[in-house]
Amino acid sequence: MNKPISIFVCLILVFLVGCTSGEGKKTDEMPTVIYFGQGEEWFATYTISSVRESYFASLYIQYITDRTKTTVKQTADIGKIEYILKGKEWTLSSSEPQSLVGILNFHTATEINADQFDLDLADTVTLEVRWKDQVEKIDLKR
Repeated sequence: MNKPISIFVCLILVFLVGCTSGEGKKTDEMPTVIYFGQGEEWFATYTISSVRESYFASLYIQYITDRTKTTVKQTADIGKIEYILKGKEWTLSSSEPQSLVGILNFHTATEINADQFDLDLADTVTLEVRWKDQVEKIDLKR
């Protein structure tokens, strides 16, 4: 093998071994955690699950519907929503107003690299839902 190819192969091996030899943060110690809360107009769940070296977080917000009205009319009455979810040392919020879908709900999910984020779970997180000229705050509890 000629010298440039040998050097190239050695560099590739060093790069591959260097990138794969370290162990990522294990998330197996944390089981799935579910927060739930209900207000006058909304209920919500916030779920955090650990899978390999990632945390998967899911927020579900549901309007508590009056089944005697039509969904189309209620959706128009409610309009788009904005949310702010606050934990101990973190905040998640909508970047713009969000439309409700299906049975007047909203869902969003994220993946978080466990190596980049220390997860400190409180017993309660607070969700604020804003729609039209209204605001509702809901404590979501584990």
